[in-house]
Amino acid sequence: MKILLLQPPSPPGMNVKRDYAGGMGVADLSARGQYGHDPDYITLPYMSLLYSAAILEKHGHKAVFIDAQADNLGLAGVMDLVIDEDPELLVSVLNLPSIYGDLKFLKGIKERHPSLHVAAVGAVTVPLFDLISGSGAVDVIIRGDPEIVLPDLAEAFVMGGRDLLDAAGAGIDKFELKGKVLTNRVMARITDLNRLPRLPYHLVPLDKYRYHGFEKGVRYAALFASRGCCFGCYYCPYPVGFGSNIIYRNIIDIVDEIEDLKKRYGVEGILFRDQVFTMDPERVHQLCDEIIRRHLKIAWVVETRLDRVDEALLRKMKEAGCVRIHYGLESGDPEMFARVAKGGVQEKMEDLICNFKLTEKTGIHPHMFLLIGLLGETKDSIRRTMRTIREIKPLTLQVSIVTPYPGTPLFEEADRKGLIVTKDWSQYTGFNAVMRTETLSVEDLIKAKKVITRYHRRVVRWKRLAYLARLALKYAGDGSLWKRVCRRLAFME
Repeated sequence: MKILLLQPPSPPGMNVKRDYAGGMGVADLSARGQYGHDPDYITLPYMSLLYSAAILEKHGHKAVFIDAQADNLGLAGVMDLVIDEDPELLVSVLNLPSIYGDLKFLKGIKERHPSLHVAAVGAVTVPLFDLISGSGAVDVIIRGDPEIVLPDLAEAFVMGGRDLLDAAGAGIDKFELKGKVLTNRVMARITDLNRLPRLPYHLVPLDKYRYHGFEKGVRYAALFASRGCCFGCYYCPYPVGFGSNIIYRNIIDIVDEIEDLKKRYGVEGILFRDQVFTMDPERVHQLCDEIIRRHLKIAWVVETRLDRVDEALLRKMKEAGCVRIHYGLESGDPEMFARVAKGGVQEKMEDLICNFKLTEKTGIHPHMFLLIGLLGETKDSIRRTMRTIREIKPLTLQVSIVTPYPGTPLFEEADRKGLIVTKDWSQYTGFNAVMRTETLSVEDLIKAKKVITRYHRRVVRWKRLAYLARLALKYAGDGSLWKRVCRRLAFME
């Protein structure tokens, strides 16, 4: 079959980071009044779609990958490409904050191409199955990892003569019709990352991807070294999107891919999409050793937990090229932190703070994620969080109001307690207040976010100025200052 895999454009009024929040997606507001994607906003391919393209090619199918966000395409632009490519199956990702716009977009495509089968993938396909199946926008809903399902789905369509009902029969026990949509009977989960082929970056507009963790103009690629999260944080969508078991890739294969990306595509940065990159510190040591042994000069960014690093590991990561680590402290209040279910580390808040400072001291930039509005949040707990910010002084901080993602224990408990104030999924951006706490209203939480953000800027003002001055001196010393200024100006154009 000829299969078109689509990362759709962001709907009007928002920019969607589709691969974030366990694949649920997060969104920021945009002044754009039509489908597209603001050119200076983060762009990242939806990893499962990209892996799926590679697997379909391996099975002998013709895979076409369209990243409408990177190419800033609207409905007309995607329609033209659908006409030009004339696929038999279109596979598109759906996300939570953009779900209504995504479905409307796909429905528009189906109305123009009624014979085209449309399959939906994404973390939302399980908790929002009824909404998606009743939309009339899709013919197939894949639950779980599409990399596992799509080859069998294509085979079922081939054997069934492209007819939906016949494809269900050809799939024997793998697929079933639920109402008017075809779906896989069993939730699909990848159990061996080493069986996945390399990501087919020849299919994507790599030079158009942007990520704030690297300098402006740096060409980067995203990779998995591991996948999944075994920690039961009640608010987190990672287990929903990636599973609750951590699986690992072979270290030599990872570094081979990095080396190939650097040599073949001129990649200068790697964004590791692992949910807990340093879960196995010994593996990270081995990975770093291999990067160092090959003299690969490449910058990389990871996300991990504060209790899964130590000084020796941080120094090794720095030597191997790690420039930035994202940490989810979530709350700076010890009592709130204990309720987050961070795997028994609730009594070690001071140790975690020390690890954050140690990361900075090592020369790696630590970025902090903070959540407000968790169950039990009060004005006192927010004040204690602000005291922790003052102690740590993180150079960069993202403050979010907690989102009760459907499918998580938080959503179930908040819904049961009547704390959710809206189920308009377009409001579930990762930054809006869509639930209150037992003592704080949504207005209180919105105000708290603004207060914390202003407070953080104030306490790091001089630290940030000193940091920028050090950077300028460093770049002037190594002769790269003018090159960096020119690259930034070129990016702005």
